[in-house]
Amino acid sequence: MIKFILFFLFSIVVGYAQSFDVEKLSGNVKILSSGDETWQQLKPKMKLDGNTIISTDINSSVTIKNDRIRFTLKESSAITVSNLKKISLDELLMALAMENVLNTPRKKGSNKSDNTAVYGDKISSNTLTTLQSNDFGVKRINGAKQLVDNGLKESAIITVQEIYRKYPTTKKDTNTRIYFSDILFELGLYEEAYDDYADISKTLDLSNEQKNYINEKLEQISKKLINK
Repeated sequence: MIKFILFFLFSIVVGYAQSFDVEKLSGNVKILSSGDETWQQLKPKMKLDGNTIISTDINSSVTIKNDRIRFTLKESSAITVSNLKKISLDELLMALAMENVLNTPRKKGSNKSDNTAVYGDKISSNTLTTLQSNDFGVKRINGAKQLVDNGLKESAIITVQEIYRKYPTTKKDTNTRIYFSDILFELGLYEEAYDDYADISKTLDLSNEQKNYINEKLEQISKKLINK
């Protein structure tokens, strides 16, 4: 029940997004909207709501916009439209706290996919397999990095935490982990960044260069926290 309440509040805080219009389309771009059983081909002038997932193939891209944001999703990437939103640091901290709750081990019998919960039981097995594949998780990581490129760093952090939860294998990519830990550091979320760097140091095989970099970051953060 607690998880449900927190997930509901999380949806209110960061899940809502205005609809977007398709401005420019190139190559093979597909979408999955709530209620759809399979992926659909994206077409010009379509209107996309917050629950829509966009996925681009190689040599493909799409530009969407509303009255606040204009965003181009590049090739071999995926993103949920609801992630295209500017949020405050306070909202980010709340979302991170909620993610910590969602990351707690589930009880036996609670195996229902998060994707099924959002898109309904009618979703086809092939589509669900695609959504749950590690390759699609990598596509979503690419999309999260593009959020950063577009100035939506806070939203990118929320997005990548969700990706790590749904696609645990993506957490083994050291460069990606360091990339998003650096974003936390840049945002001034030093305690969160420290925990992230420490986890990377503890759980991943690092090169000497990576070890030195992370140790430097941990030392920098320790000094900042002491002088706080």
